[in-house]
Amino acid sequence: MEAAVNAPAAARRRPTHRKRATLTRESVGRAALDFLGEHGASELTMRSLAAELGVSPKALYNYIEDRRDLITVAAEIFEAEWRPPELDPAPGRWRTSLRAFCRDLRAHHRSRPGMTTLALSENITAARHPVMLRNVDALIGFFAATGLTPRDAYRACMESIRLVVGFVEFTDSPHDRPPAHLDPADLAQSPPPWLRAEPGSAAAGLELPHLDGAGGSAPDPPDTLFEFSLDVFVEGIAARAQRRGP
Repeated sequence: MEAAVNAPAAARRRPTHRKRATLTRESVGRAALDFLGEHGASELTMRSLAAELGVSPKALYNYIEDRRDLITVAAEIFEAEWRPPELDPAPGRWRTSLRAFCRDLRAHHRSRPGMTTLALSENITAARHPVMLRNVDALIGFFAATGLTPRDAYRACMESIRLVVGFVEFTDSPHDRPPAHLDPADLAQSPPPWLRAEPGSAAAGLELPHLDGAGGSAPDPPDTLFEFSLDVFVEGIAARAQRRGP
C-alpha cells in the first residue's frame, strides 16, 4: 500500500527543564531573603542558595563577592522594601498609630526570620539606606509631636526598634521555627523548663514562691505577649511625654 501523503509529523518533544531566570545582583539578594523566610538564617550559605536557584556556587560569584556581601545586599533590600503605615501624632490617635506601626514592623521582620541577627553577626548595617533613614527620621518626628523632648524622641525611636526586633528574634523565631536543640513541647509549658529549679540542679531547693506561682497555666501565645509589651511601651511613652524628663 502506498504510504499516506502528508502524514502528520511526530510531535516535537518539549524540554523537561525550565529555563532559569537571568541572575542579577538584586535577584540574588532577593533570593537570599526568600531563602531566609523559608529555611532560616542558619541554613543560608553560598552553596545552599546556589542549590535553591539551580546554579553552581561559582555562578553566584559573578554577582556577589562572598557571603558577607550576599548578606549586605539582602539587608539593604530588606530595609528598602518596608513601607510602614503612616504615623499620626494627634492626641486622640497617636497610641493607635504607634501600635499599628510596631505591628507592621514585627510582621516585616517575622517574614525574614534571623535577618537582623545575621547582619549583626557579620557586622553589617543597612541603617544608612535612604529608606531606613527616612523611616527613622519620621518616627523621631512622630515622638517629638506627641510631646517628648528631642532627646527622648530619639530614645523612643530606638526603643521601638529594639522592642520589635528583639521580640521577633527571641520570641517569634523560636516559636515559628523551633531550633533543633529545643523540644517543641517546652514551648507549651509555663514557666518553661529553663526557669525551674529541677531536682539535682544547682538551683534545687531554692524557694521561688512567685515563679512557682506563675505555673500551672497555659503559656501566652506570642501575639498576646507582644500586645502586653506594646501596652507597657505605649503607656510608658505617654507618661514620659507628660513628664518631659531631661
